[in-house]
Amino acid sequence: MNRLSSLSILFGVIVLSLSFCTNGQKNSITKLEMERFDSGFFSIHKPKGWKVITAGACSEFAFLIRDPSESIMQIFYFGQVGPVYMSNQQKQIDYQYMNMGGYPIAWIEMPVVNPLTPSNFLTKFHRIARTQVARSFISQCPRLDNLQIISALPQPSQISGGSTELIRALFTEDGKLGEGLFLVTVAPYMPFTGGPGGGNAYGLMITGITAPKLEFRNIENVLIRSVESFTMSQPYVNNCMRQQAITYAGILKAGKTLSETSDIIMKGWENRNKSDDIISERRSDAILGKERLYDPNTGEVYEFENGFYDNYNINRGKYDMNNLQLLPKNNYDLWMKASLDGNRHLR
Repeated sequence: MNRLSSLSILFGVIVLSLSFCTNGQKNSITKLEMERFDSGFFSIHKPKGWKVITAGACSEFAFLIRDPSESIMQIFYFGQVGPVYMSNQQKQIDYQYMNMGGYPIAWIEMPVVNPLTPSNFLTKFHRIARTQVARSFISQCPRLDNLQIISALPQPSQISGGSTELIRALFTEDGKLGEGLFLVTVAPYMPFTGGPGGGNAYGLMITGITAPKLEFRNIENVLIRSVESFTMSQPYVNNCMRQQAITYAGILKAGKTLSETSDIIMKGWENRNKSDDIISERRSDAILGKERLYDPNTGEVYEFENGFYDNYNINRGKYDMNNLQLLPKNNYDLWMKASLDGNRHLR
């Protein structure tokens, strides 16, 4: 099999029509009309009128469903992503092989993922997305820039030699802050050592749901339901089994549809720790350069540019609102409360 084609990215994007206001008002979600999309060999429930793009086949199949106005709100599944390198040494061996007149190695741009863990693989995903092999396969590959892990829960892996995690993370894309849940499996692939193709690994069956940070908790259940609706026809599955008996059987074993994956993601979200919610809020403030203060008398929370509090604290006498405090680190209710624009409300 051509290794160039083995970078397989299977992902879809389900976007809700949203209207929301800041300054403390709750997000308002408009009704989203869904429709069943049927390609003949796979089907999924998607927002009406959205574009569907497909690429690859069988274990390398990829699809994309996207509203071009908001790419950060998405669902994606990657059947097989790679190969990446497991060590700098192996990457140098491949470079030397090419420099000595060997065949070009299509994955030479791929990053080193060491240690090989699902979390580490996901943090390197922005580098994978920028490689020529990724862009030539599907140009709209999500980048997940500046990705920061909030939590990573180990899950049973059905791939021999693989490890799986359910990961909650923040990231940026096109200047916007996003939050997501990702189910990621990684496994080594070493047909031989000491030459091109040795010391490599793949990301397998990578599923993610993401949305802008402010909207994620309001729409994650809709995104999960869309994941659950994905199915492939039995004739297509049978054909893939004939062509790729070992590879496709392993992926099929992990879930003939994405329903099992959607259950894992849903349970992970429902059983999440409140401390993770606070960590997500604090890290989003750090990424955006913001800080939150609250008024102990009213319970209102205000958002300011990072560093405002230090100056405010030594000049309280200049303000009518002279009792603002930093949010306590473990006060869940305050961290979850919608914040007001501090500059507009400060007196």
